[in-house]
Amino acid sequence: MRVTIENILKGHIYPILILSISFMIWTYRYFIGADDILNVTFYSLFLLTIPFLLISIFYKNTVYTIPILFGFVFCIGVVDMGLGSFDASVVGFLNVLLVLIGIVIHLIKYKVKIKLKTIGLSLVLAAISFILPELFKPFSLVGSMLGILGFFYLFIFLYYANTIEGNQLHYLMRVFAITGLMLTFQMVSMWVHGFTLWEGTDLIKDFIEIFPRGKESFPGWGNINDLTIHLVLFSCIVIYYLHKYPKSIFPWLYLGFIAFWIYISNARGSMVTITLSALACVIYAFFKRDKRQMINLLISFLLVVLILVIFEPLVTQVMDSFFNTINFDEPDTMLTGRISLWITHEKSAWNIFLKNPLIGSGWYNDLFILSPDENRITVYHSTFFHVLATGGIFGIIVLIYHFIKVYQLFKTHLVYKAVSAFFITYLISQFHGLLDNTQYMVHFSIITYIAFAVIENIPINKPNEREVQSV
Repeated sequence: MRVTIENILKGHIYPILILSISFMIWTYRYFIGADDILNVTFYSLFLLTIPFLLISIFYKNTVYTIPILFGFVFCIGVVDMGLGSFDASVVGFLNVLLVLIGIVIHLIKYKVKIKLKTIGLSLVLAAISFILPELFKPFSLVGSMLGILGFFYLFIFLYYANTIEGNQLHYLMRVFAITGLMLTFQMVSMWVHGFTLWEGTDLIKDFIEIFPRGKESFPGWGNINDLTIHLVLFSCIVIYYLHKYPKSIFPWLYLGFIAFWIYISNARGSMVTITLSALACVIYAFFKRDKRQMINLLISFLLVVLILVIFEPLVTQVMDSFFNTINFDEPDTMLTGRISLWITHEKSAWNIFLKNPLIGSGWYNDLFILSPDENRITVYHSTFFHVLATGGIFGIIVLIYHFIKVYQLFKTHLVYKAVSAFFITYLISQFHGLLDNTQYMVHFSIITYIAFAVIENIPINKPNEREVQSV
């Protein structure tokens, strides 16, 4: 019985089922009223956390819990969650407690010996940089919770880095692919919701206008930029599947599907980065020179041309919407207030850094300085400026050291196609991070540190294992 269940956990149906549950929970935003949605959402999380607990207890290889954790972080569809939501429901914390209980039982039952691995020390230092500023400020519950965020990231990485068994790249890529589809369907659902409110007559002309704007375009667990950043990150599976299944057209269709919705979302940074990712895939296909793969690329190209012709008004709108925002005469407007966030505002990242140059001000600071009526902390929409403000010089040094260790981890395992593909999209996402939120953000960090944990466990002295198992 146990072996049968494990075979199911290894298969395709299980991660699809888990991430379908996550998607179902997310869709509550369209069916449940504002007064009830938070509690209903938190109660539904037991559909994810109870399996997490059971798998953690009965199976030594924790890779099977990865789909659950991915689904967990992307399933909250509540848009207006703010700082006041920390104590909104005890049920939400009970779900977190179940996850922690499962982890603790697993560590004890299987007598796990913790090793720092390649990037562990850098995460220890990052955790210190998170909590250090809070030690010199008046106590705050929210501040303390944000201060221990670095230790949470460290814990997640060390747990998986020391409990995943064997080469699980194939499993990680599968979960990436399914999660990417789930996130894309979140965007499709937003458009469908907008369509139900549409009163126009020309669907193609109004297609991009139907997609909601403002808070209605927020998936709840983050904003639209957070969603599209992860789609670009997960696009590494395209090169992986091109390598693994050169006769399949699926990778190109997958890339086209997610790219289409990123362009519709008008998330400018991700519009650029998904284009870079697509170019990397095309370049890979040309260098691979597989005949069937080139035929599939040609078919995909013809499909793109057909779509461009049919949706010509839509294409024009997307291009106009993008290029009309390019205005170097007013850079702050072009960057939606980022210059103010970084430098010019009295509470900008630079000015906050000048007040606390050594260790920064920590994560818990003024409410969002560009819109104080929003009940959320200020996040500076740039990896460099955010770390500069929250961690000071010490935080920047730690960040540089962390990136060095991450590079070393990638370099050691680049012989694996999945790792080299992930390295490309990780670099692209960090390029995006110069102008937006990536590094140390909750969702991005959980996803990447789990991926790093998988990479840490790949054999490096077995050339015959360089080709990962079939998915």
